[in-house]
Amino acid sequence: MLDITTAARRNDFRVDQGAGLRESLEGLLLHDGVGLDARMRHAIAAVVHLAVDAPLGVPEDAEEFLGRLDAAWLFAAWNECDSELSLLNTLAGGEVPALSWCELMFTTALAPWSSTPAAVHARRVFVTGEQARLAAVGDC
Repeated sequence: MLDITTAARRNDFRVDQGAGLRESLEGLLLHDGVGLDARMRHAIAAVVHLAVDAPLGVPEDAEEFLGRLDAAWLFAAWNECDSELSLLNTLAGGEVPALSWCELMFTTALAPWSSTPAAVHARRVFVTGEQARLAAVGDC
């Protein structure tokens, strides 16, 4: 028999399937926080949320995640969610849009063209995330 805490954790997991992926992706850029002000740390977290938690579901791989960092894609995906649209307007606006910087930083961190150990490891975030989701579903 499941205790209430275990059941609640499993329900939370089902509701928030992107939690581990969000944490891993944010960690790619925020792991040491050096050189990033609070504005950029918040922007990174917001961009990760918009890309991972989109109504279409979590991205399957690094390439899909990077493709979601496009303002047009994000606006279309969140077109019926006022709070996310407001967040996106803030990220996409200004002289130097935070969304553009986040796209550049994630493209570099995930480096789809690179075979360096750091880039290969970063792209494994998606493989590991999928394995974790499948393992958790199997526990039910």
